[in-house]
Amino acid sequence: MEQGHSSSISCSGIRLFVLYVLCFATVVCYVNMFQFWAWLSKQLGPGLLVKLLPIIVTVAVLMVIGSRFVNRVNRGYRIKFLFLGLGIVGAFFSLAIPDPHVPIKRIHVAEYIILSFLVRYTLSYRLQGTSLTLFTALVTILFGVHDEMLQGLHSLRYYGWRDIIVNGSAGLSGALLGHGLLCFEGPGNSQTAGHNRQVLTAAIVVLYILLAAAVAAHVVFIYQQRGSQFNYPSLLPLTGVCLLIGGLYPEIVLNSYKHHGLQAVFWLSLGLLAYPLIANLVGMEFI
Repeated sequence: MEQGHSSSISCSGIRLFVLYVLCFATVVCYVNMFQFWAWLSKQLGPGLLVKLLPIIVTVAVLMVIGSRFVNRVNRGYRIKFLFLGLGIVGAFFSLAIPDPHVPIKRIHVAEYIILSFLVRYTLSYRLQGTSLTLFTALVTILFGVHDEMLQGLHSLRYYGWRDIIVNGSAGLSGALLGHGLLCFEGPGNSQTAGHNRQVLTAAIVVLYILLAAAVAAHVVFIYQQRGSQFNYPSLLPLTGVCLLIGGLYPEIVLNSYKHHGLQAVFWLSLGLLAYPLIANLVGMEFI
């Protein structure tokens, strides 16, 4: 698959859907693995080792990526060293964000770097070049928000804004690493990249800026209303922007070839409405 999926146009929608399900299943796995990491922390005790464990795992992930870097250089691939360096710096920056009193939360950094490569692989069936990197970052960030929303519904977890920042920062770091290494792109894919470039008019850009603002507002509203019945009017900004995009640009919502990155961002953003609705309708406590 190193040739950037030169046959990306022929990829079936079913295969692409399965890959997105796999990405979401990975997020679900991350949510449920915290008990394992908590157990492992307890076994290691309160010493230095438990604090270093997430850092060791992150460095191990970066070393695997580094070995990939050496392998690709030896095969004559062009490497974007600036983006590779920014990705590495971003990974260590992300390690500094979690609550220092809960050092095991730093494991999110390694997890979301890995997820970003799975997302990049999935998107590469429809996108190449800068579009692939941009939407890898955006989609991974949105998966990070879904992670926290799932935790709000989980009996042993809780929804936290700081973890969303960690997930997003680590996802951006992974997107930069993938861009620096030209992962899932081949040296001869400039024509494919041009064919799959997203068509962004001023109106679409404005709508997606509004969508980003609505997602941010949704994240804040959910945080403020944890532990109580959700107020339905607080869901209106995200609902309204999604309806506006779907009404004005139905091809973005439905056309998986021409607007795939925009389509993925749209559906992942719309999906964030499910969590407060489920909590209200089923009577689950969202904390």
